[in-house]
Amino acid sequence: MKKLSLLFMLIAGFTFTSAQVGEGTNWLKLGVHAGIPTSGASDLSNFALGVDAKYQFLSVDSFGIGLAAGYTNYFGKEYTNKVGKKEKKDFGVVPVAALFRYYPTQNFFVGTDLGYGFITGRDGSKGGFYYRPEVGYHSNDWNIFLYYAGVSDKTNVANFGLGFNYNIIQGQ
Repeated sequence: MKKLSLLFMLIAGFTFTSAQVGEGTNWLKLGVHAGIPTSGASDLSNFALGVDAKYQFLSVDSFGIGLAAGYTNYFGKEYTNKVGKKEKKDFGVVPVAALFRYYPTQNFFVGTDLGYGFITGRDGSKGGFYYRPEVGYHSNDWNIFLYYAGVSDKTNVANFGLGFNYNIIQGQ
């Protein structure tokens, strides 16, 4: 219940903040990402693939805030035991986060997504603090970026990868 209350407060806070900022550019960003599992996830998976949905409000020329969600699937790793070859079960991460971006130039950005990552498909894991720092190239139509995404859980589920977003301008 505490997690849902925190999530509700986060969404309400950013909705109120976005409404108070004033004129700017709104972006709906839809995309895909692929990564190599690191940390505890590398024992369970060889590859991560996911989708992103983000809403960003660019309040001034250099800063953006918004909300981020999506899904990342960690494909189960094959291993061999005494019986033969087996495959670990796929699992996923569903993040619900706030996004923060800084644009030092018109086409370059650095930023992070911070929130909660729900872990699906793994017994005993529910989720934890979600973080995803990014650095990338931005145009009016698309973004390409490098990222490191993780969830602070018992096994520290994380991956390092490349992402691509298509930008839909919602208004200026």
